[in-house]
Amino acid sequence: MVTNRGKSESGIHWAWVVLGSSFATLFVNHSIRIGAYSVLLPKMIPDLGLNMTQAGLIRTAYFFTYILFSPLMGWLTDRFGGRFVISFFCLFLGMGTFLMSRSSNLFSAILFYGIVGMGAAAVWTPIVVLVQNWFGTKRRGLAFGILSPSYALGFGLMGVILPIVVQNYGWRMGWLLLGISGLILVGVNSVLLRSDPKEVGLSPWGEAGGSILSSSLNKDSFGYRDIVKKGRFWSISISYLFISAGVCIISDFIVTYGVMELKISYPLASALISMMASAGIGGGMLLMTLSDYIGRKRSLLIIHVFISLSILFILLIRDNVLLLMGGMGFFGFFYGAIWPMYGACARDFFPKEMTGRVFGLMTIFYGLGAMSSPPLTGYLADITGTFRWSFGLGASMALIAAICIRLISGREV
Repeated sequence: MVTNRGKSESGIHWAWVVLGSSFATLFVNHSIRIGAYSVLLPKMIPDLGLNMTQAGLIRTAYFFTYILFSPLMGWLTDRFGGRFVISFFCLFLGMGTFLMSRSSNLFSAILFYGIVGMGAAAVWTPIVVLVQNWFGTKRRGLAFGILSPSYALGFGLMGVILPIVVQNYGWRMGWLLLGISGLILVGVNSVLLRSDPKEVGLSPWGEAGGSILSSSLNKDSFGYRDIVKKGRFWSISISYLFISAGVCIISDFIVTYGVMELKISYPLASALISMMASAGIGGGMLLMTLSDYIGRKRSLLIIHVFISLSILFILLIRDNVLLLMGGMGFFGFFYGAIWPMYGACARDFFPKEMTGRVFGLMTIFYGLGAMSSPPLTGYLADITGTFRWSFGLGASMALIAAICIRLISGREV
């Protein structure tokens, strides 16, 4: 229960309650977004009579609605607050996931997963805004560092839990349970979230004084046209596109690469994803906290360069399993901080009042990179007979992302 002093009955600053609720929301979201799709799809394909192209269309439906609704969610967050947007659209996240358990053909699966994508679009952007509203300038990295394990734990644990559920109850039960979890979030977020510390008479946790606008933008510039006129928006967004495409090449295809090209066992190849998720937990927390002191721009430069080097390492060591595990751990360590770091940039280089819309627009570029990467990777593998060219492309994309970040103009908070 929140008091008029903005603390729970235990005396905890409400920023930590908001962070905890956000953590749970992202955990469930990524369990559905990555874990459920990856683990349950192989069982869905024969039951629904799908081929691989049709199976890919289900994923495309998710990203189509995700991209379509992301800018709207940014505007809604700035207009009505993150509490309303997250709570209301978790209804779509949960209901779409629940309906996936009732899929009977390709069309229904595409429709239902598209609903999931619409709900998911209202999770990440509003949470980015909420966390930055509730934590002070020099504490945002810490907050995002604590938040970052949520998505790694989500898709990491689903790789362990869902196979057990499928073995005992079938793939439909997996979607059903996650759908119920998504619907529970509606009530949890309605009760626990607050859009702004001012609602309960507080300042952001760790904020010494009043909030200071960090960019040269006028505080009253609220339109999308004002945002897209700024060179820093394009530098950050294009970098976001290239890094999302580059890292998805590894995260989406490393298991296939291990099994089909390196000829290592399926359980061992699957363990590569677990290694990536485990290392990402520590990397996200450490690098986000470090970014409070060295700045987001410098942190992203370091991350992109080492992401590129880790991909090249994975490419060059071939089938040495021990080194391959180490390479995936190295990759995952830096991977874990990518997404919250870009979220922090939306606040560091733009006024607070514009954060939702800025990050909503930036998310379009993330979606374009994530959508384009799988077919491009598959096409290169088909025409060359190897994933090596695709992995090399991923390393190059990470370097291009670093160059774009280097071109950012303007000062951080």
